[in-house]
Amino acid sequence: MRHPAHGSAWRRAAAVGLVLGLAAVARAQAAAPPPAPAEAPPPLSEDRLEATLRAQRGGLRADDVARRAELTSPDVRARQRAVDAARARVDQAVLGFVPRLTGSARYVRQSEIPVPVLGNIVVSPLTGNLANICPPGGPCLAVSAPFQFPLAVDLYTLQAGLQVPVSDYVLRLSQSYAAASHSASAARYNEGATRLAVQRDAKRIFYNWARTRASVVVAEQALATAREHLKDVNAAFHVGTASKADVLRVESQVAGSELLVERAHNLAAVVDEQLRIVLHDPPAARYALGEDLTDGLPPQGAAPLPDLYGEALGRRVELRALDESLAALRASRRLAAAGYYPRLDAVANLYRSNPNPRYFPIIGVWHTTWDVGVQLTWTVNDTLTAPSQVRDALARTAELAAQRAALADGIRMEVMQAYTSLREAEFALATTARQLQAAQESYRVRRDLFRAGRATSAELTDAETDLVRARLDLINARIDARIARISLEHALGRDVPAAGPRAQASSPSR
Repeated sequence: MRHPAHGSAWRRAAAVGLVLGLAAVARAQAAAPPPAPAEAPPPLSEDRLEATLRAQRGGLRADDVARRAELTSPDVRARQRAVDAARARVDQAVLGFVPRLTGSARYVRQSEIPVPVLGNIVVSPLTGNLANICPPGGPCLAVSAPFQFPLAVDLYTLQAGLQVPVSDYVLRLSQSYAAASHSASAARYNEGATRLAVQRDAKRIFYNWARTRASVVVAEQALATAREHLKDVNAAFHVGTASKADVLRVESQVAGSELLVERAHNLAAVVDEQLRIVLHDPPAARYALGEDLTDGLPPQGAAPLPDLYGEALGRRVELRALDESLAALRASRRLAAAGYYPRLDAVANLYRSNPNPRYFPIIGVWHTTWDVGVQLTWTVNDTLTAPSQVRDALARTAELAAQRAALADGIRMEVMQAYTSLREAEFALATTARQLQAAQESYRVRRDLFRAGRATSAELTDAETDLVRARLDLINARIDARIARISLEHALGRDVPAAGPRAQASSPSR
């Protein structure tokens, strides 16, 4: 599991590079002759830095960025489509409980064949029938005639059938519906987890965007200070209290500060584009800070770690999604085991035929007949393949259970890392404030000593470097505290909406 603070490590690296660069210049400087008193450079004002971290009207807030990122995220849209597909499978499973109703219409033209003759029969020429051939007291008249069946060559059939899967209600359909329902729940939980992850990452990007803006200001202030220092050293060189080497050293410091300013601007441009991508805004979009970052967050009391572990395991939606997926696999295993047994169906058919073969003789007349019954079907191949399907379902269930255990371990480590990061950030808020105050006073004293000729250029550079480092540390402490709190809230599952991920999943996406 990735450390929650690693996402911003590369951004902080550039800011740290500023400090290290200035520190390297300071270490390279040797003791120089004290310069003649000169006009002191103006003290570095904190107003611009504080203004950079203050809220502006109409600016972005972390919650605004999270909401917009969620609404425009392709990952969320993909999860929504997965939820739609899972719901469609549930609907299919529900329709499986409906008896199967079929209808068909058929017309057949048969080839003509010789009319079959079964022999002669005796008929009365008076009545045309077989009865009363010899009436009482009358003559007995009879005629012998051949007996032929009528031949129908045009056959019409309308049929409606109803099939009720009796055994499937117990062995197959209920398990299929359970598997589809659990899969749909897993899809909804996965969508909710994706939404929360998008919101968390968007907030981190927002705060790192604010960090880079402040880092640019610090770098520019450091460059301004180095240039003022260069003016003082040049003045000292002209009056003979500083050497050419001192001037060259400070010029090197100015050049290094210019490079660091350029790097800070480039890093800010990269993070600006990253924020635009997250919000899916055009390249020309520009943003202002709408959240006050000048003050640190109040300390947040945390429960003991074992309690936090339990809270995270009970609230994280990723675990709920895996639990639902496990339930779906168990239902799928029971569905596969249904292949061991034959199928029992109740069937009913309604026929409307011309001619109807159940009527004799077969003549071209419409008749309606029906039948009902039960049907027992045993497919041998299903019985042979069922064991392998059951083993496959068992193996996938065991695999998913192992993944759940690994995820639980990862969540525990995520909670631990977020917890320690938050404690460290809250501690840094207090220490960096004192550090900055001491660095400011140290720079003021060192500047006065430099003006009085009692401090070297290298010592003043060291004080400048310490002041830059203190400023960056304070910025990082303020930003890291917010990022760490976001990471801990996410690790514990406290960012899940009160209505749950299912209600969250119903919100539209653009």
